[in-house]
Amino acid sequence: MTENYLQIMTESLEKKLDVLDRISEVNKRQFEASTKRPFDMEAYDAVMDEKGALIEELNHLDEGFTSTYELVREEVQKEPEKYRQKVLRMQELVREAVDKSVSIEAQEKRNKASIDVALDTMRKEIRERKVSASAATKYYSAVSRLNNVDPQLMDRKN
Repeated sequence: MTENYLQIMTESLEKKLDVLDRISEVNKRQFEASTKRPFDMEAYDAVMDEKGALIEELNHLDEGFTSTYELVREEVQKEPEKYRQKVLRMQELVREAVDKSVSIEAQEKRNKASIDVALDTMRKEIRERKVSASAATKYYSAVSRLNNVDPQLMDRKN
């Protein structure tokens, strides 16, 4: 029974590596979406939704791995030599997962900086549009006042 659980844990780690690879690919698309001008919020949101689903899948795999580990922990600790090869394989997979996680974390920092730049650019554009709209409104208001002649300046002669 323990052998089967250890196999399930190994498969879970392999799936986790696959999900981490897919997250890395999505991060690349996220970076492309955040650097594309003009910024396309819908495309960026679609990438973020896809990434959110992958993160949920990753969390589910982690929870399953942890719960399975709890079932076999005592047995593996009692007879470490019996399960040595499987445990070594899992340790190798965990190291790979940690390496990929570190790489993804670096991508996340780069993506955050990129989206910050995109949002700052959008804020500046919005601010410029508000200033332009305000200036245009003031101009039209001033021009319309020029065309209006106040009644006290009208000649009352007939």
